[in-house]
Amino acid sequence: MILAAAAVAAVGCTKISYETEQAPVMPDVTAPVVFGAQTNVDVQSKVTQMEDGYVLGVYAFKNATVPTSNGAGAADNALWVAGKKNVQYTWDDVNSVFSEEGTSTLFWPAKGESTQLSFACYFPYSASAVSDYTLTQDLSNQSAAPDYAFAWAKAEGVERPDPVSAHELTFDYKVAKLSLSIIADGTTIGSGTGIKMQEGGRGAGVVSVKVYGGGSDGFYKTYSLDLLTGTPSGTTNLTQGAPMTLKGVNQVGAAGKPSTLAYVDAIGYICPSDDANLKSGGIVVAIEYNDGVSTQIYTAELKNGTGSLSGDAAFENGIVAAKNYKYTLKLGKTGITFTGQVNDWTDVEGGEVDLQ
Repeated sequence: MILAAAAVAAVGCTKISYETEQAPVMPDVTAPVVFGAQTNVDVQSKVTQMEDGYVLGVYAFKNATVPTSNGAGAADNALWVAGKKNVQYTWDDVNSVFSEEGTSTLFWPAKGESTQLSFACYFPYSASAVSDYTLTQDLSNQSAAPDYAFAWAKAEGVERPDPVSAHELTFDYKVAKLSLSIIADGTTIGSGTGIKMQEGGRGAGVVSVKVYGGGSDGFYKTYSLDLLTGTPSGTTNLTQGAPMTLKGVNQVGAAGKPSTLAYVDAIGYICPSDDANLKSGGIVVAIEYNDGVSTQIYTAELKNGTGSLSGDAAFENGIVAAKNYKYTLKLGKTGITFTGQVNDWTDVEGGEVDLQ
């Protein structure tokens, strides 16, 4: 599916891990590098959903390959954009492309030059969290998070097309999505109206939604993505003592929704730190709910042998990047009942439907 049309550009000087010598080349300032972009999983098109401000980060290299590490060397990735490397490209809603104007635009070499260009791109762009081609992000608090749906693409050994046309990038998602729909049982909790996020720190509602690994290890708190190789890693496990806080959003119930009453959706982006542990311990969801009188914490253990979970919904294969783990949690005074399923990555939020 088409993710977006992306006009992608250049980066600044840095040292990388191998030597190369190339004759000087001149850019063709009438021929900016342009990319089409798609994902390698079944996703909805973002073309009609994009708004100004969605951004890609781009690295480009005057080499036949993207380097695999950042070290001592003489490779030149200036690409006629002195002093820049982690270039931001912003969505242009009028022309339906990602573009960067001015001195940071990457142009093809002049026609007839044989220089090959290689590119490494990631989404979403970050100015402050990138160092030495590594994106590092603390995932522990996503209560007011931007889109943490880290995706990555590269294209190597690209020659200037004649005539100049788009070269397509294929993006991989590097984390998994956790989609929770929290509904009320409609009797002991949320009678007649359902539930919503608590407003202004008072009154009835969901105060917070937190998740953590059910075993001694769970998810990475600090997520890192090597922007040259697309390899994810991390440090510090999210456990009961250090859970991840998700962002909750009020949803209006209706036929075909997770509930006919008002409910709450919570979305998290997760990177597993121990698949074997997740297979046995699963994920724990802790919902802090205030009924207007007092606040209580309700927990659900999403793992093998619980609820109606089976297969990947019960983490049979641990956590798999680019998958969407979707659960509906029904909240009642005596606890939580739940169902779940695993889909390819999609922009549709929420858990299973027609439970109530």
